[in-house]
Amino acid sequence: MRPRTRTDPGLDAAASIAVSWDRERKTVTAFVWRDHRWRIERIERTWVVETGWWNDELHVSRAYSRVVAEGRWFDLCFDRVRRRWSVDKVMN
Repeated sequence: MRPRTRTDPGLDAAASIAVSWDRERKTVTAFVWRDHRWRIERIERTWVVETGWWNDELHVSRAYSRVVAEGRWFDLCFDRVRRRWSVDKVMN
């Protein structure tokens, strides 16, 4: 089943989140967002966005994971430059 593409209108993509990381599997297993701990059931897809590496002001390096947590779909983002996690998109 594919998620509906309606995103959460109250999403603050700039807000950092805390994640639980499985070092052995090299993957996120849970995250805390909006005062709730979301346990990840499965990872549907991962991808990387890397651009502007030739210019420090334009450099973007992000790793994304599309996950299912408690029946909801999330795109989690790890900003490799700033070294922080955030929720990029929430889909129902």
